[in-house]
Amino acid sequence: MMKQLICWLSLLLLLLSRQQLYAQEAPAEKLSVPQSSAFKLVDISPTLIESPATPKAFGLSVLQNFNGDGWPQNYAAQFTPYWWALPKNRDVFRFIGIKRYKTGTAPEVWKTQPFSALKFTTISIAFIRKDMIPDSAGTNQKVFSAGFRSTLLRAYRKGYAERLHATVDTLTQKQQADILDAVNSDPAYGTAVQNGDTATIARIFRQYTARKNEALSALMARVKNQLTEKPLFQWDVAGAYATYGIADTAWKAGRAGIWSTFALNTPLNSNHPGATNTNYLSIAAYARYMYDAYALENGTITPANSVDVGGRLSFEFDPVSFGMEAVYRNYTVQDNLKSQRIVGFVNYRIAKDMYINGAFGNDFGLDKSRILAMFGVTFGFGNEKIDMSKLPAVP
Repeated sequence: MMKQLICWLSLLLLLLSRQQLYAQEAPAEKLSVPQSSAFKLVDISPTLIESPATPKAFGLSVLQNFNGDGWPQNYAAQFTPYWWALPKNRDVFRFIGIKRYKTGTAPEVWKTQPFSALKFTTISIAFIRKDMIPDSAGTNQKVFSAGFRSTLLRAYRKGYAERLHATVDTLTQKQQADILDAVNSDPAYGTAVQNGDTATIARIFRQYTARKNEALSALMARVKNQLTEKPLFQWDVAGAYATYGIADTAWKAGRAGIWSTFALNTPLNSNHPGATNTNYLSIAAYARYMYDAYALENGTITPANSVDVGGRLSFEFDPVSFGMEAVYRNYTVQDNLKSQRIVGFVNYRIAKDMYINGAFGNDFGLDKSRILAMFGVTFGFGNEKIDMSKLPAVP
């Protein structure tokens, strides 16, 4: 009896001294840093069409137009209020937008909520220097812009909710599993208890704990990979307002616009169970309505409205994405005041939260040979965590 008491006390001390490999929360990895809506309104962004994934808590962007000064003149910051509020409601199912339903004796059904990404709305501001007035002066104005972006609707591939539930459920069970069941079945454990060999008991527990943690690590990786999977369909809406510093003496309304993007993402990875989807072919359609206080009509600057329509084709092979987009603009002031922006682009994630992006092509303007060449760096900041332990309640 004394030997067993000694063994159990030593075992208890061993278990209490070891830290749990996984806490209740785990980092939400591979979050995106979308290009700022405040940049896009004044056409200073490398691309105007984008269908980003879940955004980081905070992002900073620095952008240089190679046609401008040597030092970058364009800066933007954006944040996602969701990561700054409701820390107790960030379990994995609320995060991705999944609920389970059960009626009577019927089997439970897991479904994704199409409007669940609304909570990831981002707000952005930008400080820009660009010539926004179509006159002969050719001087840059100081521009302050503020905008937002939100995903109204998204839909995942069939079976997405069931796959995530099965993985998280297995993960939860393994976290709560009693390791003593496995230890008791080891013949060496019974011999060690009889002999009072605390060192052997500790070694056996370390061995089985390591095996359990390896299984947890593999399951955790599967959960994180699925959380970063792109939706099959995504509908985004964004808007922004910009004011110009005219002659450095007064600030006047410049532009205001609202736009929408519809995107389809087709995975290029294997479809077998457990495969990680990191490569995609994306096709997006885009439309924007804009008020511009400084449009040109018959040689005279006048307020006008415009409509943009366009599309984008891109390939993503994590961590690189590249493609082409084309946007056509038509002002209401004149039938012939039409222009287009056709660019090729590339984005590269060089570190966990650091991206470089660039674009080259033809810019908006009546001069068809007007060249656009941009290069930018975007940084993401934040310690975003989600709870991996909770299962959703049945309505």
